Amino acid sequence: MSMNTRPENKLETQFEDYGTLPKPRIIGRMLRFAVGSWLLYFLYQLVTEGADIFLSSSPPNNWAIWASMLVGLMITPYIINIGFSRNWKQGPRLAVVGVAFILVTVDVLVYQNWWALPLGVFVLAWSVYWSSHLGVSFVLSALIATPGCEMRAIPHLWTMMTGKKTQEHYCPGPFDRIDRWERGRRIE
Repeated sequence: MSMNTRPENKLETQFEDYGTLPKPRIIGRMLRFAVGSWLLYFLYQLVTEGADIFLSSSPPNNWAIWASMLVGLMITPYIINIGFSRNWKQGPRLAVVGVAFILVTVDVLVYQNWWALPLGVFVLAWSVYWSSHLGVSFVLSALIATPGCEMRAIPHLWTMMTGKKTQEHYCPGPFDRIDRWERGRRIE
């Protein structure tokens, strides 16, 4: 695949050889750092307040929490597939939904309530995982100028530390457009 060609199916991972994709410039890196910092703040809130929110016998009553769970569900395949060099397409999202469905069933059978401790623990753990993996990846990507997708930041760091080349991946989100715009700007 040439540098100007992006995958049509954004859940279909198409990795590139090391050194194929350009590194982000300052605006892209600053935006990545800002998003990563926000995600790490979200993680801090999950760790400090998550038990009260998720481990109660009633579901969260804040729309922002539900929105964050929806966002987490939507981006889970990208985090897993791109971050771990896999091509499981919708598999990670379906796994989260499947486990949640099983736990809702357990909650109803054992606790007579669709939201109880088993589902709450799972949703909290999954939220901590995706926000920490993504937050660290965004910040790290900003600091070391990871080419392409920020989910390749940890493998990129590995390459920098060991010299063992890892693959790169286009960013399926808005950062690819931002990076292309920034590379096209003339600074006079």
